[in-house]
Amino acid sequence: MDSKANSMAFQRAKDFFEKEYKDRGMVKWQGFFLSDHVEDAEKYAKEREKVEQQEQMPSMTLEEISEVLFEAYRKLETIEYQLKGIDVLGHYPPIEKGKVKGNDENIAVIGNKRVDMSQINWCQII
Repeated sequence: MDSKANSMAFQRAKDFFEKEYKDRGMVKWQGFFLSDHVEDAEKYAKEREKVEQQEQMPSMTLEEISEVLFEAYRKLETIEYQLKGIDVLGHYPPIEKGKVKGNDENIAVIGNKRVDMSQINWCQII
């Protein structure tokens, strides 16, 4: 092809894309991420529902908490526990799980966390 034919072909292509072609934008990509998005939305909704339905467990004294933690440590058992407090939206803290690995004065090591025993609202061996 000569230079004039190339120039005309280029001009036709340019005119087509500038004047006639309608790009569908993000619509063309929806099939690629829709299933992942739905899965993430369902996961988020379940987590949100769990947070919103979390109730405050009955409060325990520091002595009762110490007894449960010591017994769990002695028997190498896993415990469930809930910390004191409430967030700005009125939700109670989640119930967490872990093995009691030790303590240092008023700090208990539960799982990989150091937890101030005075901040524990409730706990039980599971």
